[in-house]
Amino acid sequence: AVEAGNCALPQRALFSCSTGTKTISVCGSRDLTASSGLLQYRFGRPAAVELSYPPAGVDWRKIARGGTLMFSGGGGAFLAFTNAPYRYIVYSAAGQGWGSKAGVVVEKDGKQIANLACKGKVTSELGPDLFSKAGIELADDSFKLP
Repeated sequence: AVEAGNCALPQRALFSCSTGTKTISVCGSRDLTASSGLLQYRFGRPAAVELSYPPAGVDWRKIARGGTLMFSGGGGAFLAFTNAPYRYIVYSAAGQGWGSKAGVVVEKDGKQIANLACKGKVTSELGPDLFSKAGIELADDSFKLP
């Protein structure tokens, strides 16, 4: 059974949306706390996930960092997964004058090489409450919203 996007029960989708052809998801275990649980970025189709990161057995807390975005009339949050030289940054934000944006940015060696925007409904729990509850360290570098 599927919870949402690329997340299979008993996991839950902390972030999920469609790019039109693929699905972007951040899946978390139901027992996700500062000291337990799993977190994973997944990209592809629910029946054919192309990328699951980090792989099973790798400590996600060493490679995932969260952050918030603030700007006039809005804000947002992001969750970045580092797989050197790549970084996958899942984000959601809303601002006055431009509405809402969500998606994933892929960087290689610190340079953006892809920006896949969400189309339609976005499920997102990204933000300070999730970061605190799950023990997600804050990013020490910023993220420029595309």
